[in-house]
Amino acid sequence: MRDMKITDNVAMLGAGGNFGTVYPALTWDDNHFVLIDAGFPGQANALIKAINDAGVQAKDITDIILTHQDIDHIGCMPELLKIAPAARVWAHEQEAQYLDGRKTPIKLVALLENYDTLPTDRREWCDMLKAGFAERRLQNIQTLTDDEVMSICGGIEVVHTPGHTPGHICLFLRESRIMVCGDAANIKDGVLIGANPQVTYDMDLAERSFAKIAARDMRGAISYHCGYWANTQQ
Repeated sequence: MRDMKITDNVAMLGAGGNFGTVYPALTWDDNHFVLIDAGFPGQANALIKAINDAGVQAKDITDIILTHQDIDHIGCMPELLKIAPAARVWAHEQEAQYLDGRKTPIKLVALLENYDTLPTDRREWCDMLKAGFAERRLQNIQTLTDDEVMSICGGIEVVHTPGHTPGHICLFLRESRIMVCGDAANIKDGVLIGANPQVTYDMDLAERSFAKIAARDMRGAISYHCGYWANTQQ
């Protein structure tokens, strides 16, 4: 699925690369341009092109909201912050400690604990991941809490959806009634489903979080790895 303008002020961006396509979201008003999630490392050119194709200059991004800590969601942060150095970076208060380096990202912890027993290719992947996180440590993160509403772009409501990671959040765009789901939801055969168990640290939490999402009165949802789901019941 390619880039997609969903409403007058919401677009889904398709950024491709060696690790596949992901779908960050973009929303805006007269004074703000907000990017939600920032792709894999190596996708900066594709992501910046997608932003520009949506009619927004990457240098004008005012805010970047990260749904969680994983490398495929923070991968292009160095390039984006170089282009838009004044952009504010936002994340859930529980997730900030992983993003700024106070805690080791949870996907990396498991690899490091078993490093000596890993096959060579997994050790190489672990080394790359460790370096990648170190190069993308973020400072001056603005923290968010559950149910908080950012009074920009028609209202961006923070929905804490732990499970995939401890501080994972979804963003409910109130004006358009679009839920930006990060990795808390996927799409299969046209149906919105929950998190992928293979990359989720607590599936019980994730299932409860998905129920929280599914109960919302939404027009549609953006799944980071699957694209756009339209609620045909609306």
